[in-house]
Amino acid sequence: MKKVFPESEHRFCVRHLYSNFQEKFKGEVLKNQLWTCARSSSEDSWKRNMEKMKALDVGAYEWLSKMEPNTWVRAYFSTFPKCDILLNNNCEVFNKYILEARELPILSMFEKIKCQLMTRHFNKRKELENEISSSFCPKIRKKLARNTEFANVCYPMPSGAGVFQVLVRDYQHIVDLTAKTCDCRRWQLTGIPCCHAVSCLRHEKIPPESVLPSCYSLDAYNRAYANSIWPCKDKSQWEKMNGPEVLPPFYEKRAGRPPKARKKQAHEVPGRNGPRLSKHGVTMHCSHCSDGGHNKAGCRLKKMGFNSEEAKALVATTQATTQLEAQEEAMRAAADQVNENETPDALNISSTQPPSLVEMTQASSSVLSEMLGEVRFLLMYDMDIPLIFSN
Repeated sequence: MKKVFPESEHRFCVRHLYSNFQEKFKGEVLKNQLWTCARSSSEDSWKRNMEKMKALDVGAYEWLSKMEPNTWVRAYFSTFPKCDILLNNNCEVFNKYILEARELPILSMFEKIKCQLMTRHFNKRKELENEISSSFCPKIRKKLARNTEFANVCYPMPSGAGVFQVLVRDYQHIVDLTAKTCDCRRWQLTGIPCCHAVSCLRHEKIPPESVLPSCYSLDAYNRAYANSIWPCKDKSQWEKMNGPEVLPPFYEKRAGRPPKARKKQAHEVPGRNGPRLSKHGVTMHCSHCSDGGHNKAGCRLKKMGFNSEEAKALVATTQATTQLEAQEEAMRAAADQVNENETPDALNISSTQPPSLVEMTQASSSVLSEMLGEVRFLLMYDMDIPLIFSN
């Protein structure tokens, strides 16, 4: 793309960027901070949000720092196209729009898409004639109305020659009505006056609609759908051109129904309490005995007849015994090391590393197995079960 269109601006879809980001850095907090960084419309706000990301996770900050900011941050987007979109929703919407046509042969597919676009152009012209009564498009009016509502908390102070200083809580912005600029860059990115600019326009008693660019006007909307797409004759009436025959591609039938919808990531699947997160690396714990490494169905204590309270008490006692033995073993190892060096040093004892979680788990399992053997023997003794000894 850079070779074919070297002077055009290249942007990344932040949703796909997050799909790669969440493979290494998971969590709702990092996700929200990533989108906050991408929505930063000025360089100062982007740097502040990146510092917050660094405070949350240094690795995530370094991963994002490797990406060129002009490809995913609004603060570095060009102001020429009047577009601040962070997603490639246009491609996604078009793919869904032609979902049925994609399953057809190539000529039937083109005919289906052509009919859909022909109907769309006609409906847009009828909508322009019957429903729209303003001089600008409906979505632009909604965005401007929202900015007008946010302008109620802005306090403009005129400086002269159309320049204002706007106070918003504890921060201030500079607005130039003549140049149609604001240092938050939202006005320059979209062409729609931001809330700071709307407050200044109110002060000067200028209608905000009067400063909107002409690309949002109904005249531009009408010119976009002015040309009609005419129908084609039936294929039986087409002129023979003696060209090569267009054959269908080789089709290999696969098992199952062919998928049509996009495969969603794990974080995109909604759950009862928000998106479902992966359980990779999480240790399973039994709800009957609260021990790790198995679930309720495979609990040995439950199969031996222990209720939940007795099983949890037995596991807690086993873990406490294991931890005490591990501490004693660590102290003996530290004492042996001091005796070998013949120079007792308190630092050596304090620097001794405690046993790892795997070693403690293995020791806990062995102690628990011994205790289970003793319990099994006592149960057999109490029930007067005869023991058979082989000669």
